[in-house]
Amino acid sequence: MKKLVGGVVALAAMSSTLSAWAEDAQGKWRGTIAGTLPLVLEVSKTASGAWDATLYSPSQAFSTKVEQFTSDSTHLYFTIARLNASYRAVWNERDKTWTGTWTQGRDIALNMQRVEAGAAVATQPRRPQEQAMAAATAPYDSQDVQFANAAAGLQLAGSLFLPKGAGPWPAVVLVHGSGPSNRDEDIAGHKIFLVLADHLARQGIAVLRYDKRGIGGSTGDYTAATTLDFAADAQAALAFLRTRREIDARRIGVIGHSEGGLIAPIVAAREPQLGFVVMMAGSGVRGELLMVEQLANSAASQGMAAEIIAKQRAMHRALFAAIVAERDPEQARTRATAILEQGERDGLSPAGTAAPMAKAFTTPWFRIFLALEPATALKAVHQPVLALNGALDRQVPARLDLDAIRAALVDNPRTELKELPKLNHLFRTASTGNPQEYAQIEETLAPSALAVISDWIHKQLQ
Repeated sequence: MKKLVGGVVALAAMSSTLSAWAEDAQGKWRGTIAGTLPLVLEVSKTASGAWDATLYSPSQAFSTKVEQFTSDSTHLYFTIARLNASYRAVWNERDKTWTGTWTQGRDIALNMQRVEAGAAVATQPRRPQEQAMAAATAPYDSQDVQFANAAAGLQLAGSLFLPKGAGPWPAVVLVHGSGPSNRDEDIAGHKIFLVLADHLARQGIAVLRYDKRGIGGSTGDYTAATTLDFAADAQAALAFLRTRREIDARRIGVIGHSEGGLIAPIVAAREPQLGFVVMMAGSGVRGELLMVEQLANSAASQGMAAEIIAKQRAMHRALFAAIVAERDPEQARTRATAILEQGERDGLSPAGTAAPMAKAFTTPWFRIFLALEPATALKAVHQPVLALNGALDRQVPARLDLDAIRAALVDNPRTELKELPKLNHLFRTASTGNPQEYAQIEETLAPSALAVISDWIHKQLQ
């Protein structure tokens, strides 16, 4: 998921007139982008003397290691390739600040002051739905479980919510979106799957959610896994549920969010006995097309000029097409690097980001995702399908993807597609839908979305 400010431009030159004095960059520094987005930079040195720095966005519950960090006590510089971002500053002895420019889609002034030891740097937004869950006695039992993906040689750890009573109960498996998600699908400080599981269990539906391979209590290598590997893990979760006497094996479905919404039809096409599918912001277009739209929406949300967005679109189309067309991973990386280096020369990317971005876009996961055509699996799905998108979704645009899903499911009469007003990619009530809002919204899942999902599932069960 993209965080912070979207888009890229060339680095701004910094004046050194304020750097008459020197400052050790080690420590914790705080600043605010555009007066609204607080950032914290924590800098230290390893035993070997190398710099180690992490950037935090407290309001977004997001952190990342920075790259190319340098400081000679009068200048400070770093990049974050996956955000297409960089920061360059000089030391201002008079104001005791690093006075600089954050570059990501446009140049924005960002001054950072030292945070004294013990000082508070941020407050966590309220999470009323999760807090209400913690305060109440649940009308269901929760069990920690483990199950195997024998073909992959790994164990997956999760939690099973079982309504109280004899059963057997209908059940769902929850499948995460992209990223190293745990069983709660904890994104921007919200436990999305925990709230969804609680709602469904209160409706008499058992729910299994689990940590992705290599995350939390699950074994395996997350970094080497692809969307198809995660689909196999979801199938292992279904197989486990069918062994449980408390579960009605004839009434099991899959709910997938974001990448999970892409995975759910893949699983359904492989398993005709599956009862139903819910796609929450699942993509309907090929990954390379979706990524171009995501990046363009991110840039537009930050006010990037239309002509720059158009040039970036052309660059990203060429970039992803080249990666998909090239079967050899090393050749794909070479071609991607060349395109991104040209983007640097054209002022479309920060200097020094071509190589790390090419590496990120040619990982096993990205290569599979960019080439995946959702329609292939969707056309093979004969189970009931509910496809939902938020009208304010900036990551999986509702009209683009719902239209494609509708076309792929044209021969399946048991489908329902809904565009939910005012909801973003995480199905929260939003103002703009931009990822910058994610952590600031108190709502974890909109009650309207929860009701649509549970009501539709009950109709299928009846």
